[in-house]
Amino acid sequence: MNRRTLLKSAAAIGMGAPLLSVAAATPAHAAGNYDVLVTEQVKNKVMLFRAIKLWTPENLGWEWAAPDQTGWARLGDARFRETDRFGWVCMVAAGGGKVGMVNFGDDDALLWSATPGGNPHAVEYIRSHGVVVVASSSPVSSAFPYQGYLSVYAPTNADDPGTLGSEPVDRKEFMGAHGLWWDGSHLYALGTWTLAKYRITGSLKGARLELVQKHMWATEFGGHSLDMDYTDSNNLVLNGAQAIWTVNKENLALTNIRPQSPGVKSFARAVDGESFWVQAIDVTDPDKEGWWNEYVQFFDPTGKPSYRRGLDYYGYEGRFYRARIAGVRLS
Repeated sequence: MNRRTLLKSAAAIGMGAPLLSVAAATPAHAAGNYDVLVTEQVKNKVMLFRAIKLWTPENLGWEWAAPDQTGWARLGDARFRETDRFGWVCMVAAGGGKVGMVNFGDDDALLWSATPGGNPHAVEYIRSHGVVVVASSSPVSSAFPYQGYLSVYAPTNADDPGTLGSEPVDRKEFMGAHGLWWDGSHLYALGTWTLAKYRITGSLKGARLELVQKHMWATEFGGHSLDMDYTDSNNLVLNGAQAIWTVNKENLALTNIRPQSPGVKSFARAVDGESFWVQAIDVTDPDKEGWWNEYVQFFDPTGKPSYRRGLDYYGYEGRFYRARIAGVRLS
């Protein structure tokens, strides 16, 4: 079955906004009625589940396994994006150094990949220009000794991701780069000290990031992930400084919405206010050490823990790194 036949456009909240399936009769984000895309590092897979259902093998909506455990080790970031040539794809990034574009269709083929190195933590596809931007959190080599950077990959045909090059056309120093989000107009990047807003200039191999605005913290913030705030299309949500924040996209003003939240690797908030996160076990369990958690924790709109999801029915303890509201929805 071609999964693309199950999908249709819905009113856009912004780039990466959820799509409703043809069969869907309920709001995409009401009371757990949305899909969650997770990266899991034991089997090194991207997995798609309906939030409100038990995460059993029978309820698995889609998965993709990394082709190896070297360059593709530690899958960390995944997001659905739409392309002109291939339709819906899944952008993936791995701590081992690789990033890629996976065909969200019958073959789930790896359509494009590159090796930016430096522990990639986020990857974003910018359809209007056909470019890919990657956030890496550490140096890649003695030639690029930055403590984190953004890499830009550009195509020879903006409508065809198959023409993306394997070498970046531009790199920008960005210390501890961890989070990226494209909202249809601007690219937002988050790192150790900085939250920045960029526009894309030029075209094809001349595409570049141009700084529009940035916010710098006086003390180490340690920003980690960026995502849509589905309760307010004017905002993004992010985590850093052991707290959860919203940020106004227009002026980068930050509001602390959940203090005392250490070790969070990703945070997402649905349109009805329900939210979920992955919080590292090295924070929640002093007897363990790790950047992952075996559970995704969900919270009701008041912020109270409501339920959690793991791979209890798979016969092994999963290691989730990030989880986000999926940009597509299966029937």
